[in-house]
Amino acid sequence: MTLLTAFYILLLFIGLVAAQEVFYRFPKFSLYFFVIGSVILFPCWVLLIGVEDWFAWMKVLTIALGILLLSVLRNTRLGQTVFVQWATYVFLTVNIMEAVVKDFSTGTIANYLNVVAGILLVLTLDRIDTIRISPTGSKDVRWTAMTMAWIVGYTIWNWVFVYLNFGFMSSMVHLAVLGSAFVVVLVDKDRWLQARLFTLGTFFMIFHSFPHLGSKLFEGGINEMLGLVVGLISAGFMVWYAAAFLGKRIA
Repeated sequence: MTLLTAFYILLLFIGLVAAQEVFYRFPKFSLYFFVIGSVILFPCWVLLIGVEDWFAWMKVLTIALGILLLSVLRNTRLGQTVFVQWATYVFLTVNIMEAVVKDFSTGTIANYLNVVAGILLVLTLDRIDTIRISPTGSKDVRWTAMTMAWIVGYTIWNWVFVYLNFGFMSSMVHLAVLGSAFVVVLVDKDRWLQARLFTLGTFFMIFHSFPHLGSKLFEGGINEMLGLVVGLISAGFMVWYAAAFLGKRIA
């Protein structure tokens, strides 16, 4: 990894942190931005449907729909109904399962280990009744029952997924995407999911609409031994978390 690439990753991290902060503080702006942006960039996403890898265009479309739904919920009375709980839960589950299917279709032992981690992430999602949108102020989406350990497990799992399926350089770039949402946890754990959606959505909308901006940076393969190690870490962490989760349920 060159110094220029490292600088690029740092700039991306700072930009995504700033973007999610703007979207967090100004809910109406996020609604207008993503509605208008989706309409303008939709032709670019349509072109992605022609690529061999279904995951790229599927992820762009689901993330865009998720952001639009979140923005509508934050700016309408619908956000004060039970619908926000199920919509948030379904979106996160679909987001994880898309990657699980991609991992499974890749078919290495390391990928299968990460499949286990992804499934355990879904099974340990807890207390969707604690999902709400703040009625005043920033009107942010909050999930008070989501634990720090679950967020750490998700972050490890997602980074491993990117490494195994898209290579070393993509995983380095994705540190900025994951990190820009994770810093929010240090301030306010309950709104991590909203930050994750905004940072991932901004990244996907830009780089899948204009892939030439980072095409050379995202090239690079994987080391099979390292892949197996990180796959074991991902699965091992989530097996531990799932055991602790089940233990609390039984107690």
